This record gives sequence, structure tokens and C-alpha cells, in this order.
Amino acid sequence: MATSVRIAGDAIDVLSKLSDKLAKPKAQVIERALKEMEERIFWDEVSRAFDRIAADPAETAQMRAEAELWENGAARDLSGEEW
Repeated sequence: MATSVRIAGDAIDVLSKLSDKLAKPKAQVIERALKEMEERIFWDEVSRAFDRIAADPAETAQMRAEAELWENGAARDLSGEEW
């Protein structure tokens, strides 16, 4: 599905320059930029969540305890288990 979006003239200039530099159609440049922005926002949110946890000793202890449970489970030898 295609749609039209109005953007400022200076943004069109930047888009055209990027399109030329990357030798890609403008639509692909926009798609790539949106994906990169989405990923950057995701990782910023992850970072802020970890910062919140690190600032709260109780949350930090709970996270460490949960991580330890997962590590112990992953280290367990399941070769003798029946499935």
C-alpha cells in the first residue's frame, strides 16, 4: 500500500541527497531511516528500563535472583530426561 505524506522542502533536499549517496530509491531510504529510528528508540527504552532497575536496590536484587534461576536451569544437564 502506498500513501502520500507532506514533508518540508528541506527534508526533501536531505532525502534526495541521501538517495543519491546510497543509490537507493527515496522510498527505500525512508523505510531504512524509519527502521533505524524504531530500533534506536527500542534500545533507548531498554536502557532506561535497566537504569530504573539499577536505581532501585530491591528491583536489582529481584532481577539478579531471577537471572540466577535461569542460569541454573540452563546449566542443568537434561540428557537423561525423558521427553
